[in-house]
Amino acid sequence: MNERAISFGESGALFGIIGSPEIPDPQRPAVLIPNTGVIHRVGPSRMHVELARALASAGLVSLRLDNAGLGDSEIVPGRSDADSTLDLCAAMDALDARNMSTGIIIIGSHSGAYDAHEAARVDPRLIGAVFLDGYIPSTPRAWLNRTMARLTERSRHLPPEPLGISLTPKSGSALHDVLPSEIHYYDAPSHSRMEADLVEFIRRQLSLLYVYTGDVEHQYTYAAQLIDAFPILRGYRHLTIRQIPEADHHFIRRATREALIDMLVDWVLGVAAQRQANPETR
Repeated sequence: MNERAISFGESGALFGIIGSPEIPDPQRPAVLIPNTGVIHRVGPSRMHVELARALASAGLVSLRLDNAGLGDSEIVPGRSDADSTLDLCAAMDALDARNMSTGIIIIGSHSGAYDAHEAARVDPRLIGAVFLDGYIPSTPRAWLNRTMARLTERSRHLPPEPLGISLTPKSGSALHDVLPSEIHYYDAPSHSRMEADLVEFIRRQLSLLYVYTGDVEHQYTYAAQLIDAFPILRGYRHLTIRQIPEADHHFIRRATREALIDMLVDWVLGVAAQRQANPETR
């Protein structure tokens, strides 16, 4: 495989690493891998490096990048705030300019999943998107599951409380009393906007993969939660949902990280094969 550093975007302020097989197939899609939070282009537990190399071994080009102001990418002159959507569109321009692929798939984790969603909204060059621990809608069943989980956990780990004292968290509770899965660091789209976006994704026949780890099991509590929240997804043939309850958000354990990478490569190859067999979906 080959790996090379590139500068791209306005004024060449953005930085990334292109990974490719020895002889790229321009009829296959390329894969875009943005930052996860403030972690630079290597990804959590070097997952982005391992993923890019696995993709190259499977014959696919990838670009793992630093968004503006992160890693080795500078703040783009003239922009008051970092705008990851502009960064990702510039990354797609950089891939297009090299004529190494047909169509682009984006793989985003946590904040990168929100970035991937926003990019998919505005750029039709994306033919597929992967969201790792991204948007998590609530449903009545999920609320019930969360409530039962809280009661079960507290009854198992805490001593009985005096009569008349509620087991539920009170407003103003200390941060360490809140479940990690209830802390939100990134804004997700509203339910109505998410639904409208999904309608557009379906119209474009965008391939979608949603992956949820054990770190969000208190929020994404059952396999069909996304479909129950957005019934328009029911029966959509380009949708895949996977839960990996044994995995943490950063895939620190090598076994779960390797299993995830194998799943992602297989899914991308499946999308590539489907697109080549049905050119009208490109």
